[in-house]
Amino acid sequence: MKGRKPAEYRLNEIDRRHLEEIVKDGQLIQRVANRARVLLALDRGERIVDIVPWVGMSRQAIWLLWQRYLERGVDAIFDDERGGRPPVFSLDRPRRD
Repeated sequence: MKGRKPAEYRLNEIDRRHLEEIVKDGQLIQRVANRARVLLALDRGERIVDIVPWVGMSRQAIWLLWQRYLERGVDAIFDDERGGRPPVFSLDRPRRD
C-alpha cells in the first residue's frame, strides 16, 4: 500500500475492555459511543483514513481524540466541562409584575 506507514495506536488491556463494555452498553450518548468505537478501531490497526467515512469525524478530530486518550485515558471519550451559564434554571427569583 502506498503512503506512510500508519502509526501504532495501542490501548492498554484494561482500557480496551472498558471501551468494549461502553460500546455494548447502548445507553450512552451516540457521540460518546462513536468516540469509543474510534479508539477501538485504531487499536485494531485500522487507518484513520479508513475510519473517517463511517464515523463522520475529520482526520484531525480522530487524531486529537487519540491525543486526548494519551493524556486522560478512557475519559477522553467524554466531553469536557464548558464555561458559560450553568445548566440549572432557577425559579426562585421574584417575578416582576
